[in-house]
Amino acid sequence: MQYSYIKRKVVGGRVYLYAVHYLGYRKDPSGKIRKITRECYLGPEDSYEYVTRMHDREGLVLRGLTDHDRAIEYLNALINYIRSLRSPGLLEHIGRLLIEAGESLVEAAKEYRKECSGREED
Repeated sequence: MQYSYIKRKVVGGRVYLYAVHYLGYRKDPSGKIRKITRECYLGPEDSYEYVTRMHDREGLVLRGLTDHDRAIEYLNALINYIRSLRSPGLLEHIGRLLIEAGESLVEAAKEYRKECSGREED
């Protein structure tokens, strides 16, 4: 469902985000026309405090929806955590998985670049 705008609510000094959807209009008992909306909780604007505390050992700070760099930050934190385990077998295994993932990302980038260049010719 498409949202109309993002609403910010401050509760206890923290900011939480909600997607607001317009569903239509209705007449109230006094005859006034009122908008019908629905709010869907998206999460905190900055970070998830409780869940972050649960992942302190890994160094993860779970961030809100509006932080566009959060996936890279998560990946870097997890790599640092894995390195701290000092287990050669585990490091080699995860290293191979990351190489495969990196190759997959490079391939996806090539495919996307090809799609984009094809659209420009149309």
